[in-house]
Amino acid sequence: MASNSRLAIAIHTAGMLAFAEQMPITSKMIAESVDTNPVVIRRIIGSLVKHGIVEVKMGTGGGSTLTRPPQEITLAEIYLALEEGEIFHVPGLGNSHNCPVGKLVRPVLQQVLGEAENGVLEKLRRKTLFDVMNYVREKLPADFCLKKKND
Repeated sequence: MASNSRLAIAIHTAGMLAFAEQMPITSKMIAESVDTNPVVIRRIIGSLVKHGIVEVKMGTGGGSTLTRPPQEITLAEIYLALEEGEIFHVPGLGNSHNCPVGKLVRPVLQQVLGEAENGVLEKLRRKTLFDVMNYVREKLPADFCLKKKND
Protein backbone atom coordinates (compact mmCIF):
# COMPACT_ATOMS: atom_id res chain seq x y z
CA MET A 1 0.00 0.00 0.00
CA ALA A 2 1.30 3.46 -0.84
CA SER A 3 2.54 5.45 2.12
CA ASN A 4 0.19 8.34 1.38
CA SER A 5 -2.78 5.93 1.56
CA ARG A 6 -1.54 4.61 4.89
CA LEU A 7 -1.29 8.16 6.24
CA ALA A 8 -4.82 9.02 5.12
CA ILE A 9 -6.16 5.80 6.67
CA ALA A 10 -4.22 6.42 9.89
CA ILE A 11 -5.58 9.97 10.20
CA HIS A 12 -9.10 8.69 9.47
CA THR A 13 -8.61 6.00 12.14
CA ALA A 14 -7.30 8.42 14.75
CA GLY A 15 -10.06 10.86 13.84
CA MET A 16 -12.73 8.27 14.55
CA LEU A 17 -11.09 7.62 17.92
CA ALA A 18 -11.13 11.37 18.59
CA PHE A 19 -14.85 11.55 17.81
CA ALA A 20 -15.50 8.58 20.11
CA GLU A 21 -14.17 10.61 23.06
CA GLN A 22 -12.54 7.70 24.94
CA MET A 23 -15.24 5.17 24.04
CA PRO A 24 -13.34 2.13 22.69
CA ILE A 25 -13.81 1.64 18.94
CA THR A 26 -13.16 -1.71 17.24
CA SER A 27 -11.05 -2.18 14.13
CA LYS A 28 -14.15 -3.56 12.40
CA MET A 29 -16.06 -0.32 13.01
CA ILE A 30 -13.16 1.75 11.69
CA ALA A 31 -12.69 -0.55 8.69
CA GLU A 32 -16.34 -0.07 7.72
CA SER A 33 -15.89 3.71 7.75
CA VAL A 34 -12.60 3.57 5.82
CA ASP A 35 -13.95 0.86 3.48
CA THR A 36 -11.03 -1.48 3.99
CA ASN A 37 -10.22 -4.77 5.68
CA PRO A 38 -10.00 -4.74 9.51
CA VAL A 39 -6.53 -6.31 9.21
CA VAL A 40 -5.29 -3.11 7.52
CA ILE A 41 -6.72 -1.08 10.40
CA ARG A 42 -5.18 -3.40 13.02
CA ARG A 43 -1.74 -3.01 11.44
CA ILE A 44 -2.05 0.77 11.46
CA ILE A 45 -3.36 0.75 15.03
CA GLY A 46 -0.38 -1.44 15.98
CA SER A 47 1.99 1.24 14.68
CA LEU A 48 0.06 3.96 16.51
CA VAL A 49 0.16 1.91 19.74
CA LYS A 50 3.91 1.35 19.37
CA HIS A 51 4.40 5.14 19.19
CA GLY A 52 2.12 5.96 22.14
CA ILE A 53 -0.71 7.56 20.16
CA VAL A 54 -3.34 4.85 20.68
CA GLU A 55 -4.01 2.23 23.34
CA VAL A 56 -6.00 -0.97 22.94
CA LYS A 57 -8.20 -2.78 25.44
CA MET A 58 -8.79 -6.43 24.56
CA GLY A 59 -11.91 -8.48 25.21
CA THR A 60 -15.60 -7.70 25.52
CA GLY A 61 -16.21 -3.98 25.38
CA GLY A 62 -12.66 -3.49 24.19
CA GLY A 63 -11.28 -1.48 21.34
CA SER A 64 -8.93 1.40 20.67
CA THR A 65 -8.76 4.87 22.20
CA LEU A 66 -6.39 7.82 21.88
CA THR A 67 -3.80 8.15 24.65
CA ARG A 68 -4.15 11.93 24.76
CA PRO A 69 -6.38 14.70 23.42
CA PRO A 70 -6.40 15.24 19.64
CA GLN A 71 -5.06 18.78 20.19
CA GLU A 72 -1.80 17.19 21.35
CA ILE A 73 -1.34 14.79 18.42
CA THR A 74 0.32 16.22 15.33
CA LEU A 75 -0.08 14.80 11.86
CA ALA A 76 3.71 14.47 11.79
CA GLU A 77 3.53 12.12 14.79
CA ILE A 78 1.00 9.97 12.98
CA TYR A 79 3.09 9.97 9.82
CA LEU A 80 6.31 9.11 11.67
CA ALA A 81 4.54 6.29 13.52
CA LEU A 82 3.77 4.66 10.17
CA GLU A 83 6.90 5.23 8.17
CA GLU A 84 10.25 3.59 8.20
CA GLY A 85 12.49 5.85 6.18
CA GLU A 86 12.07 8.88 4.00
CA ILE A 87 8.90 10.30 2.49
CA PHE A 88 10.62 10.39 -0.89
CA HIS A 89 12.83 7.36 -1.33
CA VAL A 90 15.52 7.64 -3.99
CA PRO A 91 16.35 4.14 -5.22
CA GLY A 92 19.75 3.23 -6.59
CA LEU A 93 19.15 4.99 -9.89
CA GLY A 94 21.68 4.59 -12.65
CA ASN A 95 24.73 3.57 -10.68
CA SER A 96 26.60 3.15 -13.95
CA HIS A 97 29.96 4.91 -13.76
CA ASN A 98 29.95 5.11 -17.56
CA CYS A 99 27.04 7.56 -17.66
CA PRO A 100 27.49 11.03 -16.14
CA VAL A 101 23.73 11.37 -15.56
CA GLY A 102 23.52 8.00 -13.83
CA LYS A 103 26.50 8.92 -11.68
CA LEU A 104 25.18 12.34 -10.58
CA VAL A 105 21.38 12.16 -10.53
CA ARG A 106 21.02 10.24 -7.25
CA PRO A 107 22.88 12.72 -4.99
CA VAL A 108 21.04 15.64 -6.60
CA LEU A 109 17.66 13.96 -6.11
CA GLN A 110 18.55 13.09 -2.51
CA GLN A 111 19.27 16.74 -1.79
CA VAL A 112 16.20 18.14 -3.55
CA LEU A 113 13.80 15.54 -2.19
CA GLY A 114 15.37 15.77 1.28
CA GLU A 115 14.56 19.48 1.33
CA ALA A 116 11.00 18.73 0.17
CA GLU A 117 10.63 16.11 2.90
CA ASN A 118 11.69 18.62 5.54
CA GLY A 119 9.03 21.01 4.25
CA VAL A 120 6.31 18.36 4.33
CA LEU A 121 7.21 17.28 7.87
CA GLU A 122 7.25 20.89 9.06
CA LYS A 123 3.74 21.42 7.67
CA LEU A 124 2.53 18.19 9.32
CA ARG A 125 4.05 19.31 12.64
CA ARG A 126 1.88 22.45 12.52
CA LYS A 127 -1.38 20.55 12.04
CA THR A 128 -3.01 18.50 14.77
CA LEU A 129 -5.56 15.74 14.65
CA PHE A 130 -7.92 18.24 16.28
CA ASP A 131 -7.45 20.67 13.37
CA VAL A 132 -8.46 18.01 10.86
CA MET A 133 -11.37 16.68 12.89
CA ASN A 134 -12.61 20.19 13.68
CA TYR A 135 -12.93 20.78 9.94
CA VAL A 136 -14.82 17.48 9.61
CA ARG A 137 -17.07 18.39 12.54
CA GLU A 138 -17.97 21.71 10.86
CA LYS A 139 -19.16 19.81 7.77
CA LEU A 140 -21.26 17.22 9.62
CA PRO A 141 -25.03 17.58 9.96
CA ALA A 142 -25.93 19.50 13.12
CA ASP A 143 -27.54 16.49 14.78
CA PHE A 144 -24.65 14.06 14.15
CA CYS A 145 -23.02 14.45 17.58
CA LEU A 146 -26.39 14.18 19.28
CA LYS A 147 -27.15 10.95 17.38
CA LYS A 148 -23.71 9.55 18.25
CA LYS A 149 -24.23 10.11 21.99
CA ASN A 150 -27.73 8.56 21.89
CA ASP A 151 -26.78 5.46 19.84
